[in-house]
Amino acid sequence: MKRFFFDVSFKNHVRYDYQGRDFAQPEQARELAELIALDFECSDSETAGAEVQVRNIAGTCLFSVPIRQPELIAA
Repeated sequence: MKRFFFDVSFKNHVRYDYQGRDFAQPEQARELAELIALDFECSDSETAGAEVQVRNIAGTCLFSVPIRQPELIAA
């Protein structure tokens, strides 16, 4: 098991994930990051340029998932 952290980065600030989650496969971490992004897409209108950044235990950003604007989702 590896621990992954899911930070949400906005233009002006970052919401850090200090707890993290354990996954056996990195693909599981990507799936959760996509789910977090989808949640923000559906519930928060102030997400222009935001993204979910996935870090490992050393703090290295492994990948990020963009949070799309609500008007772009329906198109």
